[in-house]
Amino acid sequence: MNLFLRGTLMAVTWIAVAGGVVWVALRWTNAIGGVLCAGAVLLPFVYVMVCTLYPAWGDTKCPRCGKPALRRPDPKNPLGVICDACGYEDPELYRAYLDEMQ
Repeated sequence: MNLFLRGTLMAVTWIAVAGGVVWVALRWTNAIGGVLCAGAVLLPFVYVMVCTLYPAWGDTKCPRCGKPALRRPDPKNPLGVICDACGYEDPELYRAYLDEMQ
């Protein structure tokens, strides 16, 4: 799913959640509405915290053969990869978290 579609779906989802919270707050008691409003306000912050603290995964898939066999030729240099499966080399390619995946 492309980034624009995901962003649009998230915006529509949050607008629907906000509308549902307002509808419940107006329809039923203030206590339920208050709890739902607090939850609707805190849920995006919880989402951001979980996404921030969840560990990232490196992409070790080779662009040529597709096997997860990429490694760095020099651990001190963040640029450059070598594929152990097919011998693919690219001195300019950068893959984040590649060393952590070994």
